[in-house]
Amino acid sequence: KSILIHSAAGGGGSMLVQMSKILGLGPVVGVVGSSAKVDEARSLGCDVVIDKSTQNLWEEAERAAPGGYKTVMDANGVSTMRQSYDHLAATGRLGVFGFH
Repeated sequence: KSILIHSAAGGGGSMLVQMSKILGLGPVVGVVGSSAKVDEARSLGCDVVIDKSTQNLWEEAERAAPGGYKTVMDANGVSTMRQSYDHLAATGRLGVFGFH
């Protein structure tokens, strides 16, 4: 039931974090792009927050879910899509939202 949500403190990401908690998913791992957004992501319900401006995103993602993620929700497109796919569990799903 693990889920990784990119842009967890943004509009779409914040809704996904809250819905994940309502659905009982976990751990809910949120990715943010600046330290200023860490507290916001935590307050929304993230069990783990990765600040990619100060942490290695994929090392921290692996630490939070060593077996991979059941779901990854990616809002960044080509800059993270390959790695998002690579960090799925065997039967995981990749969702794409919020970019054009």
